[in-house]
Amino acid sequence: MGHTAVFERNVYPLLWWLALAPTLAAHAPPIYVPVPPVHVKANRLVDSANVPFLLRGVEMPGLEVGVPAQADKDAVSAMTSLTFRVIQQRWNFNAVRLPVSAPVWRRDGQPYLDRVAAIVAAANQEGLVVILAAYADARAGAAADTGLPDSGVTDFWKACAASFKNTPGVIFSLYNQPSTRSIPGASAGVHRAADWTVWLGGGALTGGQSTVGMQALVDAIRAAGAPQVIAASSFHDSLDFQGFGPDFYIKDANILYETHPFYDQGLTEDAWNANYGFLVGIFPVYAGAWGMPLGQASPACSAIPTDLSQASDLLFRNFAWFDQHIVSWTVADFAPGSLIQNFTDYSATNLNQAWTCDGSGGGQTGMGQFLLLQDTGDPAGFGSIDPTQIASLAGGAPAPVAPGEILAIFGQLIGPVNSVGAQLDSAGQVARLLSDVQVFFDGIPGPIFLAGYFQVNAQVPYEVAGRKTTVVQLVYRGVPSPKIQLPVVDAAPGIFTHLGTNDAAALDQDATPNGVSNPASRGDILSLFATGCGVTVPGSATGALAQALLAACALSVTVSIAGRAAEILYAGAAPGFAGVMQINARIPADIPLDAVPQRAPVVLKAGDSVSRDGVTFWVK
Repeated sequence: MGHTAVFERNVYPLLWWLALAPTLAAHAPPIYVPVPPVHVKANRLVDSANVPFLLRGVEMPGLEVGVPAQADKDAVSAMTSLTFRVIQQRWNFNAVRLPVSAPVWRRDGQPYLDRVAAIVAAANQEGLVVILAAYADARAGAAADTGLPDSGVTDFWKACAASFKNTPGVIFSLYNQPSTRSIPGASAGVHRAADWTVWLGGGALTGGQSTVGMQALVDAIRAAGAPQVIAASSFHDSLDFQGFGPDFYIKDANILYETHPFYDQGLTEDAWNANYGFLVGIFPVYAGAWGMPLGQASPACSAIPTDLSQASDLLFRNFAWFDQHIVSWTVADFAPGSLIQNFTDYSATNLNQAWTCDGSGGGQTGMGQFLLLQDTGDPAGFGSIDPTQIASLAGGAPAPVAPGEILAIFGQLIGPVNSVGAQLDSAGQVARLLSDVQVFFDGIPGPIFLAGYFQVNAQVPYEVAGRKTTVVQLVYRGVPSPKIQLPVVDAAPGIFTHLGTNDAAALDQDATPNGVSNPASRGDILSLFATGCGVTVPGSATGALAQALLAACALSVTVSIAGRAAEILYAGAAPGFAGVMQINARIPADIPLDAVPQRAPVVLKAGDSVSRDGVTFWVK
């Protein structure tokens, strides 16, 4: 019993230090999250701290339709704090583009803006800048669509700007995808000065209809007292901003120029340069909606190379071009069948199988994983876990897990920036929720010993005993990782060692830590500490602290020291701990010594499983 007391005093802090062992390097840096209000400075966006940044984010559709289909209703119901947290935390984004409807506002009035405001607040709370993009959708009861804004859009912006003028984390996008199709004399081959004159100032169209220019929309927003950045979209065709020049610049210092470069409008760097790249040295430029709408019946899908390697190369080139030309972007769409497969665990779509452009896509093909890999360095995103990055806390390579074993789980953004050590819950057990981190094994939460940005240490519940596999999922701040499957074995023994060494974290017979300056003597009792020895008799409860040297390992346990069998005096739960086994073994008196002191190799076996090679202790 005295032996146990010293163990608690000396080794307990050592194990917590061990929990802070060096972890994997970050795959990608977290994106800069701007502090609103943001504004334009020369050709860059800067935040309130005057830090230049780029918008990187997604579009979330659903609010722009007047009579939403079920998919649109599902998308709107998914616009919650959790979804926005997934976008910021897992996808490493700082923005979301939110299409809003002028016709639906005309129908519903202020209650519609109130619904939008609640969604904006949820997104801002998670660190996302929100781009409110005005849509004029004829399905919602609007007048005939001319392709350009009318006075109804002006009225919408007066009301919308008044509602959001004190919300610094928004940007106003004036009008989604304007078109020249109703401008008299317009040609698909060139954007004339007359086209840009109508775009800027409005005017009469064929058939007697009149439009409102972008300058008037900007003036309406400013008249409402809203100071935020405003985005003005180019014509949505293969020419984009071609023909645009100083005579057509909007008179306002806080303007962002927006393009929607889907691939039917250009597949090459030359096309991107001609369409809008020439503006990047003058103004901030924003690709407000782009991507690969695979499986959709659209020209944008048909333009994408059907060869998977060519499609991937196109994406690589496009990402590189955006980065080189400091172009902000939000990609379409954060919805099932596009970037994600569902709103349950937000699994990303993948670009590893052929697709069609007839609307018959299965919902799993898309650029989601590609986007995650580009932005986080991991095809599952930040907060994901991988079987190759999970191992015994006692060290060693990834291996099957055992009931009761303490695991070290490595990743990026899987826990808080400042690591937090274990805490006891109201029942006196190791808590299964620590600093917003949980780890589930077949839906059973495991006790958490450490929660950190790159590393989480958790105990495998004893309840998985007898199973062949266990499904593991980590949840941080409510954001679930993709599920992975790990094989389960009866035992996976690992001996704890001192930080950064192969020296066992052992106690000599006098209950002092073993080491080069305090070697054990042959014939003495050595106490080793391990995890992964399997269930105990009587059974140990998951997360419960052992109270005495009572719960023995159910499997047979042996210890080999320098190749010789050691006498086992006790092998079972270590008092004061959960998931830690204490093995008291007598050092064989006949182990050979070439020098005094010297290291002696030690191997622990539980059932048919053995601990890793290379662990030693000091003996004289």
